[in-house]
Amino acid sequence: SGFLIDGDGRVLTNYHVVENSSEIRLLLAGGRSHNARLVGTAPAFDLALLQIEGGASAIAGMKPLPLADSDQVEIGQKVLAIGNPFGLHNTLTTGIVSGLARDIPGAPVGLGEALLQTDAAINPGNSGGPLLDSAGAVIGVNTLVAREGQNIGFAIPINFVKKILPELISMGHAYKPNLGFSALPVTSGFASLLGLSIRSGLLVQEILEGSPAALAGLKGGGRMIPMGDSVWVVGGDVIIAVNGKKIVSPHDLTVILLGARPGDKVQFEIQRGEERRTVSVILPPMHF
Repeated sequence: SGFLIDGDGRVLTNYHVVENSSEIRLLLAGGRSHNARLVGTAPAFDLALLQIEGGASAIAGMKPLPLADSDQVEIGQKVLAIGNPFGLHNTLTTGIVSGLARDIPGAPVGLGEALLQTDAAINPGNSGGPLLDSAGAVIGVNTLVAREGQNIGFAIPINFVKKILPELISMGHAYKPNLGFSALPVTSGFASLLGLSIRSGLLVQEILEGSPAALAGLKGGGRMIPMGDSVWVVGGDVIIAVNGKKIVSPHDLTVILLGARPGDKVQFEIQRGEERRTVSVILPPMHF
């Protein structure tokens, strides 16, 4: 599934819907069909942008869907999902928003804690279709379901998509910089256990040699502590804020860097021991 986002014939869908396609043909409302080209991809965010051949003339009489403000979405509000589950064209299901900021196993790496949860029926064939509010505006892009449960579906919030769209349109891809470090979120309980003076942030685990993080002087940990089924590396920097915005999870960093470009300088506020300092990280080339 997919949906029209502007009057020039651009269609938004999921990347996994079209990633192995050698030819793309879209069936439009009313039974018309047109070839389309893949003009933008963002695999890390499971998003793809298509261009209908013929542009505006091919979609005469059709209106793009308005894009809502997904930051205003609330748990319990009514939603509608449109798609083609199991080849059943133009299927409409209804439900509510069941949860916000979900982070689930199997989600694309760039989405982190971004996903909206809904109990509107989303099945194979719904991927890439719109999740609408009661006014018919898009609040999300339906992307996956929890296979072990019923009526548990997830959508990419449209405000997240809005930050990526300009890059998809102008350059054909979205930039997700690899800064060359791993980190884990600091919780208040973990901070108390380790005697940290701060209660939230990202604890840097390891630094890749020669990476932007290493060149900026970020420090990883040097001591391993078993934590349940995992091992934490402690003693490294704690990232508190990036470009003045508070950081509490890896996804916060992803969101802050949306729209950034290679060569941009990003300010990291860190806690190192008892010292608070700021370091500048220069974003790497596209394929670092």
